[in-house]
Amino acid sequence: MRVHVVLAIMLVAGVHAQALAKEGPVDWAVNATIIDGCSCRMLCPCIFGSPAEVGSVGTHKHEGHTSCYFNAAFKVNKGNYGKAKLDGLKFWFAGDKGDAKTVELTFEPAATKEQREGVRVFLAHFLPQKWISFTEGPDAKIDWKAGATHAEAKLDGGKAAEVVMSRFSGATGKGTTVIKDMKYFAAPRNDGFNIMPVDTLVYRRGPTPAPFEFKGTSGWTITVDMNSKDLVAAQ
Repeated sequence: MRVHVVLAIMLVAGVHAQALAKEGPVDWAVNATIIDGCSCRMLCPCIFGSPAEVGSVGTHKHEGHTSCYFNAAFKVNKGNYGKAKLDGLKFWFAGDKGDAKTVELTFEPAATKEQREGVRVFLAHFLPQKWISFTEGPDAKIDWKAGATHAEAKLDGGKAAEVVMSRFSGATGKGTTVIKDMKYFAAPRNDGFNIMPVDTLVYRRGPTPAPFEFKGTSGWTITVDMNSKDLVAAQ
């Protein structure tokens, strides 16, 4: 059964963060690579705006609604939440960052209570949005593989969700086009946007967030780095 956390849209980001995860004086750090695909045409306007700020998400129109449907498959390269190691942990974040502001988080079955808490805290700071609906879906296996010219991830073997992307056709050299020196949501550090247009972007769960399917839209892989000391430094 899904756990629903419904938040009033007028809540400020700080209040949302407290509702999303019970935060205390816990040191945490996350260095994670994300396979991220969305419904926007190349390139997604969200990454050029300041979507971490209230009311400033850059989106576009789908069937009369302002929407940005996305699948983001995370793999933690190295991290911790207190004494709990996050290394190798995978989780899936999907939904609509547009008008609907409905998202869902999915963990693998092996994730511990402490690891889940750490991910919730990280997401609350990495994406401090005012979500109307934040749900946690049933645990499912996550297949994840990211290379220089191809990346793909599947949730529950593709039965729940899938994102597949390949090298940008306009790239030169052996890899793909990389956009450097641009902030990604609230993460203070990243290795650049490795542009790979989406071959397949599908989310089959529902009704909240609503299922979706797109091809030939925005996609990239990116490694972000963020920790609790960054929050202290920003104060």
